[in-house]
Amino acid sequence: MTHLHRPGRGQRGMTLVELLVGVALGLFLVAVMGAVYLGSKGTFLAQETTARLQENGRFAMDTLAGDLRRSGFRGCQGQALGTAFNNTLVTPAALPYNFQQPTWGSHFTGGGWSPALLAPVVALAPDGAGDVLVIRRPSGGGWALTAEMANGSAALTVSATANITQGDLLMVADCAGAAVFQATNATPGALGSIEHVNGAAGVTPGVASNDLGRIFAHDALVWRMQAVVYYLADSVRRPGQRALWSHTEPVYDGGAPTVELVTGVERMAVAYGVDTDGDAAADRLRSADQVADWAQVVSAHVELLLAGSDEVASAPQPYVFNGVTTTPADRRLRTVMSLAASLRNTVP
Repeated sequence: MTHLHRPGRGQRGMTLVELLVGVALGLFLVAVMGAVYLGSKGTFLAQETTARLQENGRFAMDTLAGDLRRSGFRGCQGQALGTAFNNTLVTPAALPYNFQQPTWGSHFTGGGWSPALLAPVVALAPDGAGDVLVIRRPSGGGWALTAEMANGSAALTVSATANITQGDLLMVADCAGAAVFQATNATPGALGSIEHVNGAAGVTPGVASNDLGRIFAHDALVWRMQAVVYYLADSVRRPGQRALWSHTEPVYDGGAPTVELVTGVERMAVAYGVDTDGDAAADRLRSADQVADWAQVVSAHVELLLAGSDEVASAPQPYVFNGVTTTPADRRLRTVMSLAASLRNTVP
């Protein structure tokens, strides 16, 4: 005789209502976990973007501040009244060689650049969203003269070094005067003898006069000199963004003349502290197009607007740049960084 087994009342499956409730709870937990993940990811991206902006901004500010504080360098004499300065180069007023002038700049007014851009800046095609800033300063340390010059046109004697090569732009200075010239002989560093002869082949721009204007002795030092142009242009690393670039003339020790320093710099504004009463202190700030006499510039104020590459903010973030509040159309994070630096060699 066959007996059929019937399940007891305590053994039954899930009802449709219970299944739907379980699915709803599961979806709710997934949604909560997803929201927590997205929130954490958004916070992480925002913090990472902010940190990167601050790091890039500090690097740019440190680089600019270091060059500004060395601009107009003339050894221990500074630019005090009564001290001699002689630029013997063929084109002493050209932008890369005008070491009489510590700094120079240009501002885009909408109708064009003012003052007008000069070579080699024209070829760099700077973006009008940022000012152009030119700083003239030494490169590295100096070499002491090991013997007094026989006369103002004689070669300068230094310890043998591989650093100084033919064509280098140099300045020799003591506490009474300074002179800018160019090394014209083939191996000045290796010989420990730096010639500066008018009409020498293989050097540009060359020297207009062999005479440095005075005799330099053991207390004088020789430095290599450079002009550095800071400007904004399209980024190569991240197409579609602007970047802060530098262009240096001449370059030494195998360096690159044009370098993308910081990506994501949208704007740059430079204001110059002008000394109008001769007390070596800035009396007012002027943009480059308002500076009448660059010899009166004793300080500079630089402001940079940096922007992140991704839209990580929950809403557009207003910012204040150059005294103007702007609300962007995107949700990228931005930061404004600024510095004020005295042109150390133009003040007591």
